[in-house]
Amino acid sequence: MKNKILFWVDVSLLQFGIAKTLKEKTDANLYVIYDLNHHLKKSFMNQNIVNFEKEWYFWDHVGKIKKPNVEYLKKIEEEYKINLWEIAYSERIFYKYNPFYKFNEEEILSIFEQECRLYENVLNEVKPDFLVIKTTDLHRNHLLTEMCRAKGVKILMLFGSRLAYRASISSQSDVIDYDLDEKKENRVKIESPEDLEKYMKSHNRFKQTGNVQSGGMNTPLYKKIIPSITWLTKTFDSKWQEGYDHYGVTRLNAISHYLTYSLKGRLRKRFIDKKFEKNIKTEEKFLFFPLHVQPERNVDIVAPFYANQVEVITNIAKALPADYKLYVKEHYNMFLRHWRETSQYKKIMELPNVKLIHPSVNPKILLEKCAMVITITGTAGFEAALYKKPCIVFADVIYSSLPSVHRLKSLEELPMAIKESLQKEVKLSDVNEFINVLDRNSFEFDIFEYYSKVAKKFHSGGFMISDKISMNYLDSFIEEDREMYEMLADEHIKKIEQHKKIDKKS
Repeated sequence: MKNKILFWVDVSLLQFGIAKTLKEKTDANLYVIYDLNHHLKKSFMNQNIVNFEKEWYFWDHVGKIKKPNVEYLKKIEEEYKINLWEIAYSERIFYKYNPFYKFNEEEILSIFEQECRLYENVLNEVKPDFLVIKTTDLHRNHLLTEMCRAKGVKILMLFGSRLAYRASISSQSDVIDYDLDEKKENRVKIESPEDLEKYMKSHNRFKQTGNVQSGGMNTPLYKKIIPSITWLTKTFDSKWQEGYDHYGVTRLNAISHYLTYSLKGRLRKRFIDKKFEKNIKTEEKFLFFPLHVQPERNVDIVAPFYANQVEVITNIAKALPADYKLYVKEHYNMFLRHWRETSQYKKIMELPNVKLIHPSVNPKILLEKCAMVITITGTAGFEAALYKKPCIVFADVIYSSLPSVHRLKSLEELPMAIKESLQKEVKLSDVNEFINVLDRNSFEFDIFEYYSKVAKKFHSGGFMISDKISMNYLDSFIEEDREMYEMLADEHIKKIEQHKKIDKKS
C-alpha cells in the first residue's frame, strides 16, 4: 500500500522542494496544505513541479468571523487532547505582540473553529500516514501537528539541531525519537577538555546564527523602496485584509508603525549601550540567565507558562543563595525585533542581585566564568554542559537527559534546585555520550543559511513576502541545490522506513 504523505508548505518553500525530490524517489501519494496569501496562491495554482494528489489553500477556509460553536471546540479538545487557549496565547498576533488589532474571545474561537474544521476534513479524507512540516512557529501549524499526532499520523518535523550546521527530523522540534535511535559505535570521540574545545569550535551555534537575516534588518534602505511601493499599490487590497494576520492594518498605520518601531529600536539600543554591563567581574560568583528572543517558539509554544521572562528572572532572583548574583544577558538577535521595551529592562535593573549584560558580550565568557546556567529552553543550557557547568531548565528540552540538567517542575522547588545543582559535577563521559546521540540523530544541513537564501532570492531579504513567484524560477532554484534537496528527501525516507519498521514490530 502506498504511503500517504501530507505536506505543509509556506513561504520558506523548503517542504515544497523536499516534496519534489521525494516524489521522484518514492511511489507515495502526496497531499499539501499551502499557507500562502491569496497573491502567492495564484502562482502555485497551476504549478506542475510537484504532482500532489490534492491541494488545500489554508486561507480559502479561514475567513470571516462568525459566532463560534463552543460545543464543537469542546469536542475537539477532548478528542485531540489539546488545550486551545494554551495554543491561542502562544500566537504572537493574538496576544501582546500585535500593534494593529486586539482580538476578542469570540474572534479567536471562531478562527480556531474554522482551522479545526479544515484540518478534520483533510485528515478524514486523506487519512495520511505522515506529515512533513518545518518547525512549527505559528499557532495554525502547531495546531495541525497536534491534531495529526492525536490521530496517529507520524510527524516528520525538520529543525536545526543543537549542534551547529546540522539538522534533524523528529516528531517534534528539539526532540529525539529514542525509539528510532539506531545505536551505533560513537563517531565523535571526546576524551579530554581539549577534544571538547576543538569540537565546540567547529559546532559553534553562536557563530552560525550570528549571520541570520530576518525581517529585512540586513537589507539596505534603497532595496526596500520598490517592495514597499509594491505592497502599497498591489499587495494591500480587500482580500489581503480579510486574513486575520492583517486585521487592523492600514497603509497609514503600517508605515507609521515601521518608522516609529525603527526609531524606538534606536532609542532602546542607546539605552542598552548606556546602562548594560560590558565588563564581567571575575571575582563575583554568579549564575547566568540568557534572555530568549521573543516572540519565539522555544518560549511561547514550548514553555507558555514561563513566557513572561521578566517574571521568570524575578523568581530566580528570589531563589538565589546570598553569595551569588544573577547575570542576565540580552540576546544578540533581539535587534531583529528592535529590542525590548525599556520598561522591561528597567524592571530587571530594579532587582538588587541582578545585573544586565550587554548583548555584545561573548556568551563564551559568561559560560566559562558562571557557576551555573538557568534557561527556559535555550541552547545555552546544552552549552553549559560543554563548559562543565550544571543547568536548570523550565521545560522539556532535547538535552534534559543529561545528569547535570535539572528539569524544574514547579517554582517552589527553585531555591532547593539551585542549591543542589550547584553541587553537581558534569562528567565528560556524559557529555560525550549525549553529543553522539545528537550526532547520529542529525545530518549536515545549515537550515538557517537556507532560510536566509530564500529570503534573499524571493522575499526582498525578508523585508517583504513576495506577491508572485515564477514557477520556472522556483524550479531552477530547486535544481541548483538538487544535491541538498535529494539529501533531505533521503533523510525523510529514512525516517519513514524507521517508523514502518517500528510499526511492524509492534
